[in-house]
Amino acid sequence: MADRRLPNQTESRGVNTTKTVPIINVVRDDIQTSAIAATAAATTIPERRQSVFRRLSMSMGSRKSSMLPPSNQLRPNTFRMEPDKEYRFRPYRVQPKVLEVLIDRLKDKTYNPLTVNELVKEITRSVHQLMKNFQMPRYKIIVQTVIGQKFGQLLRIASRSLWDPKTDNMISVNYETQDMVAVVTVYAVYLE
Repeated sequence: MADRRLPNQTESRGVNTTKTVPIINVVRDDIQTSAIAATAAATTIPERRQSVFRRLSMSMGSRKSSMLPPSNQLRPNTFRMEPDKEYRFRPYRVQPKVLEVLIDRLKDKTYNPLTVNELVKEITRSVHQLMKNFQMPRYKIIVQTVIGQKFGQLLRIASRSLWDPKTDNMISVNYETQDMVAVVTVYAVYLE
């Protein structure tokens, strides 16, 4: 069988696609069925290029909200707008524990710009794990840690948020050593 290549029209992106179409001049049924099988095997149609946006969105994966429960764990509706009294975020219970973590991690440290990133991550993980131990269901816990070198300068850290003052709260713990200042802020936001 002879193959004949037919160029398709050039796509708008400048990509030429070709199709291989076999020429069939047969009459018998058994030859026709083998020719159809050969046609399916010989036809080469390249896939259409995906757009850059489509490829990027596929490579980044899907981002699921960390506020929602995992899809494999279905939680029943509670219809609660406020937490129970025993499960509220109590800043006076959390603040001394966070200060203990800061003292434990920073008591013998000096400021080193090369290792301060790892120190910030370590403190943040420790405080976040501490907050998990308090077992406050339906609270989203956010931990922010800032460590700066002391030069006698003024340090102000500000934040703004939209929340319900009845259920949501935050604490801020400061700790100073000879040459650095650490500020850990913990936000507890109730999920309705």
